[in-house]
Amino acid sequence: MFEVIQVLVVQLAAFQAALLLASGLHKLTRPGRAKEAVHEFAGVPSRLAPAAAALIAAAEMLAGFLLWTQSCRAEGAALAALIWGAYLFLILRAIARGRRDVDCGCSFGAVQHPLGQYQVLRNVWLTGMALLVAAVSAASIGGQVLGSQILAACALLALYGALDQAMALMPPRTGELL
Repeated sequence: MFEVIQVLVVQLAAFQAALLLASGLHKLTRPGRAKEAVHEFAGVPSRLAPAAAALIAAAEMLAGFLLWTQSCRAEGAALAALIWGAYLFLILRAIARGRRDVDCGCSFGAVQHPLGQYQVLRNVWLTGMALLVAAVSAASIGGQVLGSQILAACALLALYGALDQAMALMPPRTGELL
């Protein structure tokens, strides 16, 4: 049973690492969009938004790198949970304020879609996954990331991106829970 948990946790860590590294790189390669999201979505003053966007990208990339290494995986997962949790808070705050139209910068694609149930559930799932990896990794039940797990993490990242784009194509439904 421990071998199965070990493989699962390492795979989840590899996926989160790939997602965080891609997200950080995305912010660095699209600084205009990152600055706008930090300003509009998070409420950071415009003059501080470029520095905040760079800091967020650095934190995402640091968490991603830490998740790759067995000795730092728990810390990387804790940082990832903090990042995903902060995004979740900001999404819920925007929805509560009636700002579903604001770009959260959470998508790799060019299509912007209204904030709603999908974004909330996605961030709950990502936060929970990171907390699981942190808890299990802190108990020293985790191995090294293998080449096959890197390929699987890339495949999961591709599926994640495809789901994100598919959800952007779906028209908003009336009567949503959020």
